[in-house]
Amino acid sequence: MADDVELLLAPASEAFLLEDWAALEAAGLPNQSQHQSFSNAPHITLAAAARIDDRYDVDLASAAEGDALELVTAGFLVFPTRRKFVLARQVVADAALTDLHLRIWHALDGVPDAVPTTVPGAWTPHITLGHGLTADQLASALDLLRHRPPERLDAGIVRRWDAKEKRLVLLGASKRGA
Repeated sequence: MADDVELLLAPASEAFLLEDWAALEAAGLPNQSQHQSFSNAPHITLAAAARIDDRYDVDLASAAEGDALELVTAGFLVFPTRRKFVLARQVVADAALTDLHLRIWHALDGVPDAVPTTVPGAWTPHITLGHGLTADQLASALDLLRHRPPERLDAGIVRRWDAKEKRLVLLGASKRGA
């Protein structure tokens, strides 16, 4: 399991995604609410690597500073796995979000064993809705959620997940307007 750096959502925005999870749950479809870890929350993974330890925290906290981000979802993404699918809401990679992503990776300069799909130039920002969907379940999930329009979201705090120690490190939050 990889360590990662995640961008959480402000409470009202998190509630929108939790409604997606609840709709999938009510329909008996795989969804992120079934992930029972204390760390489970809607988020955008900004970076991941085999090991991101505390030596990066000061630089990551500095990278997380800045104006509060307003995010926009833009439909759904489907990622294939070996036999099933992952369903996610796409998040528009605007200039502000891309800048945060680049600052995080600058803070992680030299981190070994980066997860290739999280590095600049290969990253697709998204918020996972469910893992392990069959093709039929995926079709049902998309039919269920397609009526929920794209949403404007407010970003919250940036955190680091330490998979080895099973702990979260809060790195900081952007600030609202100057």
